[in-house]
Amino acid sequence: MKIKIISGFLGAGKTTCIKNVLKKAAGNMAVIVNEFGDVGIDAEAISKGDVIDMVELPSGCICCTLANDLVAAVKEIKTKYNPERLIIEPSGLAVPSGILEVLEPISKEYGLEIEAIIGIVDADSFLSNVHSGLFGDFYTDQLANSDIILINKSDLVNENTIKLIEEELRKYNSHAILLNTVNCETELPDFIREHGTEFLHLHFDHDFDSLAITSESEYAPELMKELMEEMKAGKYGNIYRAKGIYRAVGGRYSKMDYVQGNYTLEDFPETADSKLIFIGKDFNRQALKLKLGDCGQ
Repeated sequence: MKIKIISGFLGAGKTTCIKNVLKKAAGNMAVIVNEFGDVGIDAEAISKGDVIDMVELPSGCICCTLANDLVAAVKEIKTKYNPERLIIEPSGLAVPSGILEVLEPISKEYGLEIEAIIGIVDADSFLSNVHSGLFGDFYTDQLANSDIILINKSDLVNENTIKLIEEELRKYNSHAILLNTVNCETELPDFIREHGTEFLHLHFDHDFDSLAITSESEYAPELMKELMEEMKAGKYGNIYRAKGIYRAVGGRYSKMDYVQGNYTLEDFPETADSKLIFIGKDFNRQALKLKLGDCGQ
């Protein structure tokens, strides 16, 4: 069973990349999604298509606190379905080396082959993030262990910024294939990782917090847009990532996606309940709850 690991910081485009892979895939596939926070959004957002199994591992780090759950999920998928490929999406705060470390002891027994690791960076926020020094170990681990790096959202920056990003990436990794993408659209090279047992491992200690809100409420488009603008202005503190699928007024459904000041609000096919999650540092949880008129976890 081939395993494709798709990693990236919060909001870089991992779920979008997976959806693209599924659209172009030949043969059956399974997906494991790990999210930081108490509610899962990504699994519902991924179009299942030919996916024969979808496993959610929310609320925890896939490479430490959920390591046993990851191993159990991989074993079950292999023995029960034996798909041609398993895609693993770690949370935006989990390093890829942790997954390699967890899977290494069972790789031979279960016939696991690690494909090229896909690392995704957000062109609009990567340089400021990496130069801030707050996420050093995360980027060092992710970029050093990636075989292919997507410089995603390249349409949001100019050519000079792309050049600076490429120069910065080469400081971490001299051999990776660099691809500029919009919405992670590209043809990914298909090959097995030759140095699968060799990787740099750095545990990324972080002090991020999350607020999850689930409710049966309907939210007006004006309210959600106002919320996005207020987050962008810093009204609620340092929110790096927010996403959700929710009921909109008038019997419609919507999806919101916020990444460090950039956001989109778009239609979504359907959802049972409104599910929103906010991830950041030292942000005003109570103010967010009051804004949305609901209780959070």
